[in-house]
Amino acid sequence: MSKRLVWHDKEVLDVMSLFVECKGIDEVRKIFDRVLTPREINDIGRRYQALIMIDEGKSYADIRMATGMSPTTLNRLATKCGFGFQKSSGLSKPKKSKTPTRRRTIRYKGVKVTG
Repeated sequence: MSKRLVWHDKEVLDVMSLFVECKGIDEVRKIFDRVLTPREINDIGRRYQALIMIDEGKSYADIRMATGMSPTTLNRLATKCGFGFQKSSGLSKPKKSKTPTRRRTIRYKGVKVTG
C-alpha cells in the first residue's frame, strides 16, 4: 500500500507568501529555479496550457496532442477546475478575443457533462 502525500500546510503557505511578495517576474523565476526541478516547471506550464484549452472547449484528443498529458491527468484537471478554470477554480487568465467554441458532451461513470 502506498502512502498518500502529506500536505505541509505551513510550508506551502510560506511558499505562497513568497510569490505574493515578489516584485516582478524575475523574482518568481528565481523561486521556481530554486524550489522546483526543470521537469516540475515544465509540468506546471503544460497543466496551465491544458486548463486554457479546456476552457476554450478543445477536445481531450487535441489537448493530449498538444501537451502529451495522460487522459487521467486531463480528467483530474477538468474535474477539479469545473471544466475550465474561469468557472469555479478562482483562477483567472488574460481575456482572448471571442471565437466560437465547440460544445462537447462528456460521459464519465454514468454522468453526462456538456462543456
